[in-house]
Parts: sequence; C-alpha cells; structure tokens
Amino acid sequence: MKKNLKYLRESRRLKERQRVLENFYTKQMKKGKTFRADIFDKISMIIGVLIALIFIFNKIIGNFIISLLLGLISTTIIGIFGKRLNKKIRDKKIQDIRKEYKLKLQEEKVLLPDEDIEDYIISRYYEKKSELKSSLNFFSKDKIFKLYLLFIVFYITAFFSTYPMYYKIMAVVTFVIATIISSYNFTEYLRKKDNKDLLNKDIDV
Repeated sequence: MKKNLKYLRESRRLKERQRVLENFYTKQMKKGKTFRADIFDKISMIIGVLIALIFIFNKIIGNFIISLLLGLISTTIIGIFGKRLNKKIRDKKIQDIRKEYKLKLQEEKVLLPDEDIEDYIISRYYEKKSELKSSLNFFSKDKIFKLYLLFIVFYITAFFSTYPMYYKIMAVVTFVIATIISSYNFTEYLRKKDNKDLLNKDIDV
C-alpha cells in the first residue's frame, strides 16, 4: 500500500514537472501562449484542414462519404508527419531556450554553472505559486464568502425590520467591501499570473 502511494505521488510529481516545463517552453516560443492554448490552436487547425480537404475532394469526386474518408486519411497522414516535424523543431528550440536562460541566469549570478536550469524553473514555479496564494490572503475566500452572506442577511432583514433603510445601507456597504476585496485579490492573481517579463528575476513559469 505504501509503495503504491509513493508511486502515485512520484508519478503525480513527474507529471506536474512535465506540465510546468511544457508550459514554460511554450510561453517562450509562442509569445506568452500557454501549452493548453497551443494544443487548442493545433486542434482548430487540424479541423480546418479536414474541412477544407473534404470540401476539395467533394468538389472533385462529388461523393460526400468518399470525400469524408479521403479527408480523414489525408488529415491523419498530414497530422503524423506534422507532429514529427514539429517535435524536431520544438526540441531544437527548447535546447536553445535552455542555453539562453542558463547563460542569462549565470551572468546575473542567479544560477551556478553546475545547477540544472529545469530544476531552477520548477523551483521558481513553486515559489511563484506560493506568492500567488499569499497575494490572495488579504482576506481569505472564507471571509469574503461570509461578507457576501452578511450582505444577504442585512438585505433580507431590511424587509422585516422597523429600520429598513439602516439594514439596506449596511447591506450595500458590506457588498461593496466584499466586492472590492474580491477584485483586489483577482487583480493581484492576474498580475502575477500574466507576468511576461521572463528575463528578470521573476521568471514566469
């Protein structure tokens, strides 16, 4: 049982490491675009090619079913060769990115020559993740929820109280405070999440 749990934890850790690195390298190659967004772009392109081929074959042959089959076969072949070619290009770019950032970080005395650049990227990811969590602690999500709940209580109470205006004002004030805090936390999250300056100390991962 312990071995299984250890294996699962290790497997999860390796998958997260791979995901972080894939995301990091894709951001460098695609001007800030995430790995997931890049995959969606490729899927959209494949669908576009498939539709175009079906249309062309149907124009030539005049049979939709045959055109659909030919389109699927052609798109599959193009996809296989395109994936192999893209992998070679991507691997070459990844090697260049590693060299570029390792050199940059060594020049800035951030990374030692014998340190692994990918280990550094992963460590920065966890640091930024921790920073991101702390940026949302101006008021915890639990307290924000309670403020919104208090707003509902004040608002409902206004209909049964002999001083409805007082409770309505308190409801509005509570709602505004909860919204301001929520907006602040969300803004901080976006600011840190979308940091594109990857050559400085706050390298985005």
